Amino acid sequence: MSRKTARKHILNIVFQAEFDVDVAIEQIMATYDEEYKTTADVTDESISESALIDMDEDKISRLRTIHNRDKKFIINEAKGIVEHKAQIDELISEGLENWDIDRLSKVDLSILRIAVYEIVYADDIPAPVAANEAVQLAKMFSEDKAPAFINGVVGKVISLVEQRKQTEQ
Repeated sequence: MSRKTARKHILNIVFQAEFDVDVAIEQIMATYDEEYKTTADVTDESISESALIDMDEDKISRLRTIHNRDKKFIINEAKGIVEHKAQIDELISEGLENWDIDRLSKVDLSILRIAVYEIVYADDIPAPVAANEAVQLAKMFSEDKAPAFINGVVGKVISLVEQRKQTEQ
């Protein structure tokens, strides 16, 4: 599974955590884990939508499986986002112009949290990649104007983070 696909799973988990605020992230992830039966050993495959039409439900289910090697990335990102939520939301708020974080849609907020987490805490993911992935998620899961909005906010967050790093040096 690509990290692009893994981010879709992370988005689902982070989005769900927005509504299940009284439920521990471990429980949310356990439920998600059960739904996708992550222990199956199948190979990653790129399957077109047209090819899915001719497959049986069992084959489709196996293709949706999250592999153990991908599970670690998904778990680390989701837990990291929840653990650093206050700092992440502070940066998002600073990146918003004339807008309050409470007014953001839950989808857009979840996408921004993933991007900001990756920019600040994921050393192996370059900031431009995190920004691009956030825009791609917005294109798939949000409203028409969201990709440009997300790109603008993430761009401001990247600038803020870079300024702070330079000040610390």
